[in-house]
Amino acid sequence: MLKRLRQSLVLKKIFIDSLVILISWFLAYYLRFYILPGGRRDSFSLFLYLAALVLLMFFYFLSKNRLYEVTLDHSWRKETSRIFTSSFQVFLLLVVILYYFFPSKVSRITIALFFFFVTVFLIIERTIISQALQRAYKEGHFAQKILLVGFGQKLERYQEALKQYCSGDLCIVGQYDGQGHALPNCKQIDASSLQEAVKKTAPDRVVIAYPGKEYDHQQELLAQGLDLLNQKVFLLPSLPESYIGTTISDFKWIPMLNLNAAEMGIFQRFEKRLFDVISCSLVILLLSPLFLFIALVIKISSPGPVIYKQKRVTKNEKIFTMYKFRSMRTDIEEGAIHWTEQDDPRITRIGKFLRRTSMDELPQLFNVIGGSMSLIGPRPERPELVERFNKEIPGYRMRHRAKAGISGWAQVNGWRGNTSLERRIEFDLYYIRNWSPLFDVKIVFFTFFRGFVNENAY
Repeated sequence: MLKRLRQSLVLKKIFIDSLVILISWFLAYYLRFYILPGGRRDSFSLFLYLAALVLLMFFYFLSKNRLYEVTLDHSWRKETSRIFTSSFQVFLLLVVILYYFFPSKVSRITIALFFFFVTVFLIIERTIISQALQRAYKEGHFAQKILLVGFGQKLERYQEALKQYCSGDLCIVGQYDGQGHALPNCKQIDASSLQEAVKKTAPDRVVIAYPGKEYDHQQELLAQGLDLLNQKVFLLPSLPESYIGTTISDFKWIPMLNLNAAEMGIFQRFEKRLFDVISCSLVILLLSPLFLFIALVIKISSPGPVIYKQKRVTKNEKIFTMYKFRSMRTDIEEGAIHWTEQDDPRITRIGKFLRRTSMDELPQLFNVIGGSMSLIGPRPERPELVERFNKEIPGYRMRHRAKAGISGWAQVNGWRGNTSLERRIEFDLYYIRNWSPLFDVKIVFFTFFRGFVNENAY
């Protein structure tokens, strides 16, 4: 029954995706040649032919990027990222095909309009489907049964995450081999083997996790898990969250994790630098009147310079001068080095607004163009704090494998200001290990919707 429901859902997604893609394709054609002025009208029959090709390419890449899966770890952010990725891949492939196989030019404006529309419409469509799925999950239509195997902190966190984010789409059937460490509100399964526990509970998923000291016993249960034919088996390894994205390589068939492999190649560095310079130059050009207005308000509202300069640390622990619009009074001593707190008496009235909206960070666009910062990356700290954190927090120094950024993965997830430094580092290291051009675009997108205004920005 569950399998048929999932197949039906996938078919519905394919059908609705087809409508969205075709509507976007012909809407772009209509706008270009019937609404926007100028341009020779391309053959409509050619666009009909290309529509079928575009559909096939989208189906391939949407499927390749796991957008037709029905999983427990469904996330709007993950789905949005995969839609961006799929659209970009189709765009590149279509450009190559048009260049080599269609000598007669196809309107570039039409193609650009199409990829804007299809990306936005697919995100809207999948958001609506996700909301419908959440209602269906709550009604129990897609409920999955999960058997938890083992014990320890990882399994406890997994249980909490399931309850918090997937409360309607799962049923924990019990815990096997808890060895006296029973999970709260979880039935204990008495069985002589994992296969027997599976027969008793009939789960869809088996999740295995043990503390590091139980490695040998964990291997025994993993071996039993490999013999299960009708259940998906997952292992929760004893690794920090920031290790997500770390690849497993080998030396003579010995598995190896390269923990600090986060170096960009020459082309990747050029690609990121080009993105930084072009995007920041455009933003400065567009916002130049706002720059002048903010500077004027700061000058009128309180005595002191318009731009505040401070030493910060960037890639390879190099110290640079970071620029911000001044948001504090100049007649009060800063005192001990610490993050700004709520209702800090040093902050001016206009400064409070600038900080809450992150407009005080705008001059850092010039830092990016100058090369000391990047548009996206870990937020820079003062040298004194960096020296302290390097001693106190394992892995902190790895943040400096990338240039400091105006915005970052930690910031768009709410870890900024006076929040947990450890959690912020986890997100920064995840970004460094998983960097890609599309990841930067995704963070820029989220910055506009979540990163500018934040309750933790004082």
